[in-house]
Amino acid sequence: MKIHLAVFFFITITCFFGCVSMTIFPVPPSPDQVEILLAFKNEFPSRNCDPIWNTPDVVFRSPNISSWTKEAVSFDGVVFDNATGAVTELNLGGACISGTIQANSSLFRFQHLRYLRLFINHFDSSPLPSGFGRLTNLEYLDLSQNGFIGEVPSSISNLSRLTSLDLSYNKLTGRFPHIHNLTLLSSIDLSYNQFSETIPSSLFTMPSLWYLDLRQNHLKDPLENMTSSPSSKLVHLDMAKNLFKYLDLSGNTVSALNTSSKNLSFLILSNCNLTELPTSIKTLQNLRGLDVSKNRLKGKVPEWLWKLPSLGNVNLSQNSLSFLEGSPEVLLNSSLSELDLSSNNFHGSFPITPPTIQVMAASNNYFTGDIPLTLCKASQLILLDLSYNNISGSIHRCLTNVSVLKLRNNGLTGRLPDIDSGLLVLLDVAHNHLSGKLPRSLVNCTSLKFLNVEGNSISDTFPFWLKTLPKLEVIVLRSNRFHGPISSSPERTLSFTALRIMDISLNSFDGTLPSDYFTNLSGPLVNPPQGNRWPEYRGDWHYKYPTEPWYYPSIDVRNKGRNMELAKIPDTCTIIDFSGNGFGGKIPESIGFLKALIVLDLSNNDFTGRVPSSLAKLTQLESLDLSRNQLSGNIPQEIRVLTFLAYINMSYNRLTGQIPQGTQIGGQPKSSFEGNIDLCGLPLEETCFRETTGAPSTQRTQEPELAKQEEVLDWKAAALGYGPGVLFGVAIGQAFATYKPALFYKLFRL
Repeated sequence: MKIHLAVFFFITITCFFGCVSMTIFPVPPSPDQVEILLAFKNEFPSRNCDPIWNTPDVVFRSPNISSWTKEAVSFDGVVFDNATGAVTELNLGGACISGTIQANSSLFRFQHLRYLRLFINHFDSSPLPSGFGRLTNLEYLDLSQNGFIGEVPSSISNLSRLTSLDLSYNKLTGRFPHIHNLTLLSSIDLSYNQFSETIPSSLFTMPSLWYLDLRQNHLKDPLENMTSSPSSKLVHLDMAKNLFKYLDLSGNTVSALNTSSKNLSFLILSNCNLTELPTSIKTLQNLRGLDVSKNRLKGKVPEWLWKLPSLGNVNLSQNSLSFLEGSPEVLLNSSLSELDLSSNNFHGSFPITPPTIQVMAASNNYFTGDIPLTLCKASQLILLDLSYNNISGSIHRCLTNVSVLKLRNNGLTGRLPDIDSGLLVLLDVAHNHLSGKLPRSLVNCTSLKFLNVEGNSISDTFPFWLKTLPKLEVIVLRSNRFHGPISSSPERTLSFTALRIMDISLNSFDGTLPSDYFTNLSGPLVNPPQGNRWPEYRGDWHYKYPTEPWYYPSIDVRNKGRNMELAKIPDTCTIIDFSGNGFGGKIPESIGFLKALIVLDLSNNDFTGRVPSSLAKLTQLESLDLSRNQLSGNIPQEIRVLTFLAYINMSYNRLTGQIPQGTQIGGQPKSSFEGNIDLCGLPLEETCFRETTGAPSTQRTQEPELAKQEEVLDWKAAALGYGPGVLFGVAIGQAFATYKPALFYKLFRL
């Protein structure tokens, strides 16, 4: 009976530890272990978010009997020893546990526990309990991304069987943890904390340690006979005898580096205040990855770097480097697969790359001349980013069989080549001198998510055929020579599967929009996001850290009356921009179906009729611009319920009556409503009623000429000094798009 009760109690708590489904145990969980599990669950009666992994409400997922080992039977969240029924593994990562782990917590009663994963929970401003030192059988401990504060207790030195320790992304302070006696440790990650004092020199002589990540701390000289300023972040490393395979010291100031380790495969020295490449690197014959980005390197990149036989991944971005030492073919015989030269001062012709290259990033430099045809020989090329250079010539078709092609802000000419790659995810050729038509072969790019051809001279009709692309999220045709209607017929509506940003502004599109035009435009525009509206950024190929994806697409947007570059696109960002065209007729009432819309710009057209009252249904709307049309009648009072609306512009129309009164609208400048026939009420000075009779005022504003050439907005102006709004404030103000190359990131983050 005791065993059956134990199983019953265990069933009641499995939602806390993960979801499993009922099964038969060869040996039931030990009753005392069930008691401890229940006690630990009761220490945290509520959770303040949804778990990372969505799970139903019942228990025990049946394991495959053939996969059972002699030691353990595994469930989601809990692993029991098959012989004793003792808990040997707890996997509580992302379980939304919130509160404080007390010194006497039941967690520390699991004396047989070998693996504990407690990452990404909510122990903010709680100290790290000394009780972890009582779990002396632990082999694996992950407490990362929890918000722990204070010093690491000295009792952690009791974990003599520990092989892997991860305390990263907390707020831990004080001296370096007492772990130098844990001789079985092979992996240590203490990154993104506030450790100071000294790294013990014994750390670099541990025979077993091969992975060490100390980036973003305040560490000092590990050698006792060296001195440094107490206020400096100084690291002087002598690693001649260690067996490291991975070392990350990003964010610490490295004054010197002496290593001849035959085992070091990955060396990360980003943001370490380096002024030159340490020459000891040339002895690292097994080095596969080197990251020296965000330093103060300048001048030449030494030729010896490319002669390291195993070096495949190199990140030199965000320095002041200007040229590669050696001949133009200095890279040709290297083993490079990923090279990042972006945000430097490189100039002249683009270097000849090896056929092994897979990721080539060189944006924000001063490269000139044509794109070298040698890149066509790179059969495994997946990312090419040459944005923001002075590259000229045409785009070779052989370059389009990639996943990411970013060539914006150059001097490229000619037509876009036929592109029919099923691998293509992002195509950005904005701000060049391209002409001709959009290649119809794009319809075969079934993986395409992002298309930006802004700021060229492409002359074509609206690409209705793009609606067949199932993953297309962003279409930017802005500032070209597109023309004609954007509805294939008055009876047919346009329907995309995944579209959330459609910018066709500053072209010559015309015609009217059918009344149901927006009814089924796309799911992401119709269905507002659920839960927290705080944006994440749209990238791709996420790895261990979801905030640092492989690449970020970027677009120029007109938001809240200003032009700005959106260097990272929030995944909640939804935009419809039809401004600066020749559309006429009524604005369809079906606009109200786009309930997820954040930015709507229909300005500088010839729309007539009334402002649709269905705009009040756009509850996520932050920016609304209907200015410079021929809209008439009253502004619908219903729009005052739009609580997120930070910008509204209805100037230079034929509107009359009272402006809807509300905090969001009354706080707008007068210019948002000027140039109409007879509008009154705040923010205008004209009152809607006389004090004596209450009759409507006859005071009129002067009706302006509605000619498009007058008071034309400066579409190319930069948004200097503009205060960001609710959503875009976290995204603007960055000059350039950033990314983290995929394979480099995967290898470096492991």
